[in-house]
Amino acid sequence: MPADIHLLSVLLSIMLPIALGYGLKQLRVFREEEVAALRKFVMKVCIPFLIFANLYHADMASLLQALPIVCAFVLLTALYTLVAAAAAPRLAPDASRRLTFAFSVFAGNYAFLGWGIISSFFGDQALIRAVFFSMFFWPVFLVSGFFLRRRLGSGLDQAGHVSFGIILLRNAGVPIGAALTALLSNIAQVRLPVVVDDFVSRFAAIAIPLILFAIGQNVRLLMPRSMLKLVAAASALRLVFGFVLGLAVWAVLRLVFSVDNLSSRVILLQSVMPTATMSTFFAEYAPLDEELLAGIIAVSTLLSFVTLPLWVTAIEALVPR
Repeated sequence: MPADIHLLSVLLSIMLPIALGYGLKQLRVFREEEVAALRKFVMKVCIPFLIFANLYHADMASLLQALPIVCAFVLLTALYTLVAAAAAPRLAPDASRRLTFAFSVFAGNYAFLGWGIISSFFGDQALIRAVFFSMFFWPVFLVSGFFLRRRLGSGLDQAGHVSFGIILLRNAGVPIGAALTALLSNIAQVRLPVVVDDFVSRFAAIAIPLILFAIGQNVRLLMPRSMLKLVAAASALRLVFGFVLGLAVWAVLRLVFSVDNLSSRVILLQSVMPTATMSTFFAEYAPLDEELLAGIIAVSTLLSFVTLPLWVTAIEALVPR
């Protein structure tokens, strides 16, 4: 199959579930509470099964890449957080929009969209590395988010006392538990009964289509013109400038670890993912401009269907298969 036809085929396989989700949203097939229930099902059931299935079946070559990939995620998030903290006050003088802009820049869609993109372009072995990349998403996400809230949220009404441990356990307990259980079972060569392994694999198989469908359900395209500057700036930082951060992280890791080519491609592509839908999580703990945040998520996600294939081409020239 010619390269351009393959690229188009991969892109369509990603866009069609999102388009279906968006189309059914416009037709109002699902009520808001039904969409919320779907998101909860994806987060609480499908994603843990996907994590378990991939890490349980990971080969030794993939397991040896776990540490550098986790370190890549932590370092990349730290760099994005610093960029967000520096850029937000200059671009958004209004306190609420300043904080919203920062959250939209630091949090990338590494799992929800990233897993679908990476598995489609680079295959199942790359998906295992992508799962490693976002395995500790919640702890790092919360630390960075609360840092930005403290740094940029002066003058805004803050939520009352929030127990970091409770928030972390509530959101990260299941996926991290699934990851650690899968890794320990894999390393100890614990073999699941065939019927159980098949049960897990069936739920894992529907995770990525449902993730992409859920993204489509959350896309909002209409926004006030006054927001366009911030939307464009946040999207550019995530989709274009992010590659500079990805290159920096990759260069540092190669000084410390043996990073194979597949892991390198995953790290570089993750660095230019659009804004995470999970960034709306902090609206519960800080007064965000939710309309602005929804606009940035929608625009950066849609533009990523143009930028990501271009970055895939650049990455494969930089890091051959």
